[in-house]
Amino acid sequence: MKKKDNLPNHPLCAPLLKGDIQALSKAISLMESQLKKHHEEAAGLLAALKTWQPTKKQSIRVAISGVPGVGKSTFIEALGSYLIQKNRKVAVLTIDPSSQKSGGSILGDKTRMPLLSQSPLAYIRTTPAAATLGGVASNTRASIQLCEAAGFEVILIETVGVGQNELSVHELVDFFLLLKLPGAGDEIQGIKRGIMEVADALLINKADGAGAPLAKKAQQFFQAALHAFPQKENGWNPPVLLASAIENTGITEVWSQIEAYVALQKKNGQFLIQRQQQEILGWQGQLNEMLLQEFNQDPSIQSLIKRLALGIKKGEHTAASASKEAIKAFRKQA
Repeated sequence: MKKKDNLPNHPLCAPLLKGDIQALSKAISLMESQLKKHHEEAAGLLAALKTWQPTKKQSIRVAISGVPGVGKSTFIEALGSYLIQKNRKVAVLTIDPSSQKSGGSILGDKTRMPLLSQSPLAYIRTTPAAATLGGVASNTRASIQLCEAAGFEVILIETVGVGQNELSVHELVDFFLLLKLPGAGDEIQGIKRGIMEVADALLINKADGAGAPLAKKAQQFFQAALHAFPQKENGWNPPVLLASAIENTGITEVWSQIEAYVALQKKNGQFLIQRQQQEILGWQGQLNEMLLQEFNQDPSIQSLIKRLALGIKKGEHTAASASKEAIKAFRKQA
């Protein structure tokens, strides 16, 4: 690499920062790998990218969540297509549910976004959720950073789609969009805390054909339900929007709301603060994961755990006392 390039010293950095898609895919694969040598190489890549000061326009990160069948992939293709028509580079990170037995996933999101996947301005990457909860994969945060380094201006994250517990993705993005179905009978869920409370906007999708009147009723219900929640600190009132990805209606309004929210966050200084808080949360999560790996990979600790498990089975230990003994033993070795 020539010094005049002034790029970080890692073999993937130069092509990645120049927008090379193959380099981006290879970098994300390193993040996904379970091999220790790949973990070390991935860590080196991220460290190298930290030395690069982005000169490109700051990206917008958007999470799109909702139950299976709500039409997330179809909506993302409609929104992504709208953005690339505006000459915006769009990366789509989709998370597929994994088998708890085999760990396998279908990874078929590209087939559900045929038009977007053919655009040179778009990049689609599907990752299995594996054992990670919260609607995202363990490497999603790093994948976002890699896509941004490759010059993508809008990062769309499609979560697994399991409903109320998909809160982890909120710690990764600038805007959280929650999709709802018209007439699905889940209106009572609208008054529950959790995912509804962190959403920056609700979207009643499939507001077309026979579903249009039902969508309007659902919109009115959720608008009323949101009034029961405390107002957000920045004064933003989450809108309840209508859209039809099939008829390509409401897409412009959705993006206008996203841009308005990001503009508000930047105006009051919360955009950067939120990004910084997310970095800290990411570090804390990684620290917890590394500590757990150290614990699980220690041979003497694993031997002790087997003995403690037998003790629990025989009634010689409670779960609490066994946990304390295991942690005490691990501390002595640290």
